[in-house]
Amino acid sequence: MTPTTTLLREQHALALVCPVEFAQRMNQYWTTLRPNGLGLHSSSALMNLWRIMGETFQLATVESASGVQSPWRILQPPTGTGKTQGACVYAAMQTGLNHEAEGTQLKPVGMLIVTRLKEDADTIRKTINTLAGRDVAVVHHSDSYATPEQLHASDVVIITHAAFIKAKRDTKGRDWKAWDRLVSWRGGERYLTVIDEALANVVDESHATTENLGFVINLIPPELRSAFPQQVGVLEQVHRVLVAFADSDDHASPMSMIWGEGGAPVDADFAPFILAMSALPYDKIVYARSSTKDRAQLAERVADTITTVQTCLEQFAYYSRSGDWHSINTASLAVPLDAPGPVVMDATAKANFLWDLFEDRHRLIPVPSHARDYSSVTLHVARGGGVGKNTMIDKINERLPRIKKGLEEAIGPERSVFLCVHKDVEAVITKKSKNGGDSWVEKLPFKQYSVGHWGAVDGRNTWQDCDTAVILGLPYLPQTWATGVFCALQGAQDDEWLQSPEWKQYKNVRQVMEQRQMSVSVIQAVNRIRCRQVVDAEGRCPPADIFIVLPTDAFGDAVLDDIKADMPGIKVTDWAFALDAPKEKKPRIGSSHVRLIAYMEKQDAGPVSLSIIQRDIQLPSLKKLRETLNNSEHPTTQALREGKVTYLPGVGRGSKSYLVKAA
Repeated sequence: MTPTTTLLREQHALALVCPVEFAQRMNQYWTTLRPNGLGLHSSSALMNLWRIMGETFQLATVESASGVQSPWRILQPPTGTGKTQGACVYAAMQTGLNHEAEGTQLKPVGMLIVTRLKEDADTIRKTINTLAGRDVAVVHHSDSYATPEQLHASDVVIITHAAFIKAKRDTKGRDWKAWDRLVSWRGGERYLTVIDEALANVVDESHATTENLGFVINLIPPELRSAFPQQVGVLEQVHRVLVAFADSDDHASPMSMIWGEGGAPVDADFAPFILAMSALPYDKIVYARSSTKDRAQLAERVADTITTVQTCLEQFAYYSRSGDWHSINTASLAVPLDAPGPVVMDATAKANFLWDLFEDRHRLIPVPSHARDYSSVTLHVARGGGVGKNTMIDKINERLPRIKKGLEEAIGPERSVFLCVHKDVEAVITKKSKNGGDSWVEKLPFKQYSVGHWGAVDGRNTWQDCDTAVILGLPYLPQTWATGVFCALQGAQDDEWLQSPEWKQYKNVRQVMEQRQMSVSVIQAVNRIRCRQVVDAEGRCPPADIFIVLPTDAFGDAVLDDIKADMPGIKVTDWAFALDAPKEKKPRIGSSHVRLIAYMEKQDAGPVSLSIIQRDIQLPSLKKLRETLNNSEHPTTQALREGKVTYLPGVGRGSKSYLVKAA
């Protein structure tokens, strides 16, 4: 045990894990062959990284035990350096010290571990209990709720990101029980919260469109209008405000503030009104038929719309226009900032703009930059437009043959391929043919294939043995996302900011946020395959290939830069692939080129001099026409060729040039 740890123990009377001992224990577990270890290669950089991880956990614990509200400490170890396994080893060591502290003056340290998926929580529990040699950890999620007694008795509680955020929402409604059960145990208050990967939904966004508000208002029966006049009046007033924004020429901007921090000067409790509305037979009212499913879906739509209005009234609210949709919007921070000793292990922290917005509420912990080496990974980059969700869905059927051909030309049949696409695209490429035949993806000539979609990729181990990742389509976010996140963390803004969102050195912080969040999603996706596996002391991984189509603009350049920064050593090469066939260029209607083509269509077989053509179709000059006719790839030259017309240039000064039409 180091002198520092001994001193901290004496000062705070805590059963603290020594960071050096943790790094040694982690190294042993990392290098020991399975089934007792992971059988991986270690290095001095990894040992240093694990020591820093242990020091971070320790400092967060000490501050929490001292009653200090810790900042959110952000650890950014690269993928494949043992973030999750390190949390498990540390937790097992901590529970051992807690056991040894029984009957002494030392306080035990309880831990809360927050992970993305339920299956991840189950795996973490199993690993901790195996390493500890006894049951010291429990999970608490919708598939396996722990009893209050188990939560109270267990040294470690593992929950999902969704449960963590839900507990925060419950405290807004003054229901503290769920949160208290997570952060309290037999040892008193838990002192350490370890969050595995960045939280996916840090901000609660709410929005209601004019369409949904009108839909709800039209469904309110006379008896409920009489019983809840205030609630109905507020709904109708909010609807009128939105319609006024939508119709007003004064609000040309797609966003405008409706009211600021502190909410609207209206106090209306919608809870009893929502309850009364939920009893309506929506299926019969709307569709004139009986359907339990339709009734439930419509009741949810109504309840969500009214709840959004309630939320907007309590917070700031702004108007947003997107195409033909007009909405009222608000947002709030969803995570509990007062979580005990929060440490986030975020492999994409460099790109994640969220932490910039946390400002002094977070600490970014430096880690060794050479713990991983991605020199055995090749990133194949194609450029093109139309990679957003809507265009990918609209054009996917016409693009599929090109995608199949492009992949077959780029990789061999022995490869194991992970394709990351939009959810609706996944439905198309995995759908069986009408006669029950193979789907499009099943016809790909590869050893193995697997498909995942945006929103269900981050943190998953499903594709860790694939040697190839193919990213087709990018997860663009609506402009309201960046506005909501910014306002939730920095406070409600004014109309000037909504129209020109400057912040610090950023002229358009919304654009930066959207780009950086795109980078986070892409980095998460490409690291789902075997490039996360460490095979030697230099931190290299098995050979792997990543294929991606990025936009041709500065947005695409920035995403590429972020990938290279997050995956040091990665090789980048051009991928000669286009999602769409080259557009056929046609002469502009009404142009001299169109007049020329039409003129030659009417001519008999034989030559016509350019000077006569110039006179007949009133060309101001022959210079540009000659340049066009000398370009065999020009659309006008191609159109003439299809009409059996060729260009015969004059030879020598003063000689005539002709267009010759074949018989």
